[in-house]
Amino acid sequence: GVETWVNADSSLITGYEINFQQDFEFLPAPFDGLFVAMNLTFTDGDSTFVFEDNQTFTTPFRKLSDRQENLSIGYDKGRFDIRLAMNSRSDYLDWLADEEDDIDTVSLENSRFVAAHKQWDLKATYAVNDNLRLKFEIINMEDRPEYYYWGYNDRLSQYDEYGTTFAVGFTYNN
Repeated sequence: GVETWVNADSSLITGYEINFQQDFEFLPAPFDGLFVAMNLTFTDGDSTFVFEDNQTFTTPFRKLSDRQENLSIGYDKGRFDIRLAMNSRSDYLDWLADEEDDIDTVSLENSRFVAAHKQWDLKATYAVNDNLRLKFEIINMEDRPEYYYWGYNDRLSQYDEYGTTFAVGFTYNN
């Protein structure tokens, strides 16, 4: 026999995005390099599966969170480029238990979700001269883990700890 995935018969995604960016070049030195950027995205998506017996099953669109938020505050002037960023998203459907091509086996309990996640990062660069740029990064400053769960957030599927990453480096252009 041959096994295959069931493709969605139809999917629909709707949404909107709000974006704001502002530099502060009108401020006196040394504050004229400050900037802020914010982004908020709302989406709604679902997929409908039609099986051979014409039964249908509608699920959230896979790998699509309903809400994403981004905030970046920084300073970019002269030799310095410093950015503090927060990235956040709501939970989303990761995996749908539909391999058997049978609507009766698909349920909330055997579908896997990824929990909401928020992360803060800091990146800084300093241009020593036209050829040499030094870099420093802290990724996932609060050491936030990532959770996967089956149907309900109290039914853990996977727990990942990535830790906080520190990076120091340089770029040299000849």
